[in-house]
Amino acid sequence: MPKLSNRFAKPVSSLPAIKNCVRRLTHSFVAVVLVTMTSTMTAQAQSSDDTTPATATLTTDLASVYESAREYDAEFQAGQYDLESTRTLIPLARSALRPQLSLGAETGLATVEDDGEGPFAESAISLSLTQTLFDVSSSREVDQAEVSVRQAEAQYAAIGQTLILRVATAYFEVLRAQVNVEFSQSELEAIDRQREQAERRFDVGLVPVTDVRTAQAQFDLAVAQEIVASNELFTAREALLRISGIDVQNPTPLANDLPLTPPQPANIDAWVALALEQNLELVSATLADQSNQMQIGIETADRYPTINFVGSATSTATDRFGQLDTNFADFSVQFNLPLSTGGRINASVAQARADARASNQELLTQERTTVQQTRDAYRGVQASISQVQALQQALASTEASTEATEAGFRAGTRTSVEVLQALRDTFSAKSDFAGARYDYIINMLNLKAASGTLSEDDLYAINRFLGPPE
Repeated sequence: MPKLSNRFAKPVSSLPAIKNCVRRLTHSFVAVVLVTMTSTMTAQAQSSDDTTPATATLTTDLASVYESAREYDAEFQAGQYDLESTRTLIPLARSALRPQLSLGAETGLATVEDDGEGPFAESAISLSLTQTLFDVSSSREVDQAEVSVRQAEAQYAAIGQTLILRVATAYFEVLRAQVNVEFSQSELEAIDRQREQAERRFDVGLVPVTDVRTAQAQFDLAVAQEIVASNELFTAREALLRISGIDVQNPTPLANDLPLTPPQPANIDAWVALALEQNLELVSATLADQSNQMQIGIETADRYPTINFVGSATSTATDRFGQLDTNFADFSVQFNLPLSTGGRINASVAQARADARASNQELLTQERTTVQQTRDAYRGVQASISQVQALQQALASTEASTEATEAGFRAGTRTSVEVLQALRDTFSAKSDFAGARYDYIINMLNLKAASGTLSEDDLYAINRFLGPPE
């Protein structure tokens, strides 16, 4: 049998070579299975979208997703219908103070039992008119209806702001998940290269077996993390699909020139004061409290008299012998004063007062919540700006550290464990840096929503800082 040798200085037996070959084939098989699983999940997701309203195969930006969501999102559409329904309260309340005109008619046969006369036909037609002259309760219901409509408009505006936040958050969650997938795949490739290099160095006796096993463990962990990241990407796309009706496969990423503008004015108390004046949830709660206070006056008004003008006209016709057709008209002013209602009015007033006290506490809760949300959002913007700047510096440092560690590994002064840790730190810093920029945008939108100043223009302004895929 010929003697086996290789190009390295140290001879290697055939058994380790066979083991290495088997190990490489196993690793290749794992990589193929991973790619196959990812492709299958993608194909299944795409095939399941045949029943969805739209599937975006081209690049989609934030503005187009938002415009689709305005037409597709069920919560936003329900808010529109709720507003339309509430607006009918005003004409309904006013109708009680307007003329009520009704027409009646009847026809039939009649007989007189005493003389046996008949049967004979009779018919009648009547017209009645009622006009309220004095009704405190109905007048107050009109005022309450106007307040309810203003409350519904504030709620609808708040739903619109919430839609902007929901779309932006879901869109950037897709970008965040997509970036994590890209970084996890790059990390997997880098660790795989480092693992293969550790195996080759082990084969020639340059590194201990612990380095190989550590590299293999890091590789297996990277495979698992890549699968988790891919699943999170599918979940994020489903969340955006539920809002917009678009399966966003290629969201336009955030450009590198996004300015990190601090809140203006740069005073947290000024933002709180603005929120206490314009926050839409707080405005809605204030109007709800006002409506409940007005309900006390409506229930109390049931003790007051009502005055109505009532007019009626009736015309009858008959074919009875000796009976003439008649025309009758009557006009009167009716006065009605409830003297006893069995305690109904007192109970209704007590209920309205309890409801008013409850709504007042709910208003106080909303006011405190608004202050907290505004302060949190303001600090969130400032913190995210600092975080982006710190992570940008950390990313540069980790990249330099990784390069130095890899050079030291090649020179024999660093271990493969240190190289693997440096690689993980680098890819983690990249992911954190990208996520911090998304957090800055969401925090800024939350601050404007808390202050009641968020509008579609803010979303379109962000959309201008989205660039084509790199």
